[in-house]
Amino acid sequence: MMPASGLLLIGLRTPQGEDRTQARRLVRQALDEVSAGANVSISHASGFSVAAVHSHGPVGIDLMRLDEQLMPDWEAVARDYLGPAALARLAGCRDEHRAVCFAQEWTRREAQLKHHGCGLVEWARAPVMQNSGCLMLTLPQGYVGAVVVD
Repeated sequence: MMPASGLLLIGLRTPQGEDRTQARRLVRQALDEVSAGANVSISHASGFSVAAVHSHGPVGIDLMRLDEQLMPDWEAVARDYLGPAALARLAGCRDEHRAVCFAQEWTRREAQLKHHGCGLVEWARAPVMQNSGCLMLTLPQGYVGAVVVD
């Protein structure tokens, strides 16, 4: 049954690894029961998957598994895909928190793009999007995620 807010979030433990076939099957099974006529967004990371079902409008969700170390070219990736404001926030993070901060910025951005029906695109080519309606998800340790609804 869909909650009154029209937003249902699903999180599932899925097999570890890069092959997402089994994860997709498990998520689709869970969604079959609740998604009729609703907007759906899905994201997978090794070992965990999330889905958002929204009956009142578009929805975007994204998930990232945290690695022990942040990628060495995080600044270039942030500049190209997250934009100047996110890059400034990341540069201001303490080194030991930067991986989590990067994952928060990344998942927020990907959830926004999905909400607007866009694929991953560089910052300069992306449509202008508002940050309203973005919520960071509470997930198992080692995962960061965000959901965007109107």
